[in-house]
Amino acid sequence: MPAPKRPSSIPGVGAPEKVVPTAQVRVVVEDEWPALKKVRLAALQDTPRAFWASYDEVVTWPDERWRLWAASGAAYIAWLGEKPSGLAAGIIHDDEHHLINMWLAPEARGHGLAEGLILAVAGWARRDGASVLTLWVVDGNESGRRLYERLGFELTGETQPFPEGDPRTESKMALRLT
Repeated sequence: MPAPKRPSSIPGVGAPEKVVPTAQVRVVVEDEWPALKKVRLAALQDTPRAFWASYDEVVTWPDERWRLWAASGAAYIAWLGEKPSGLAAGIIHDDEHHLINMWLAPEARGHGLAEGLILAVAGWARRDGASVLTLWVVDGNESGRRLYERLGFELTGETQPFPEGDPRTESKMALRLT
């Protein structure tokens, strides 16, 4: 006798005949550094023009660098079932808490994981005492900008060029945390 089909683990998604993997966002812990590496490299291969770093540069990072990043408590992975399928992280740069490396695999979109990743980084910044979380969004990335605006980010009026040789610009956005 075959095992009974179970309903989707995501409320309101799928039907009892179609099993959908669990979708969740979790902080990365040190021993998950291989998953962090895997998802970061996948992001750089999927959308290489979205990031300042290149796949060729990041793939050469030593394991210790991945371990340190994983142990920082400021990196979050979106999991679709057992597969690392998205990433966002926080850094402190020029005394600002900043969201970086936002990415979701195509198959992970539509499960609320983008919002979950952003809110996780905002929670990290809030716990660290920040009153504002900032990010840079590539000008022309309207879907990204709309997502950030929906979560309360506002344009600051600051812009910056992309790395040398790339004609695009980015706009800074900020979210008040208090």
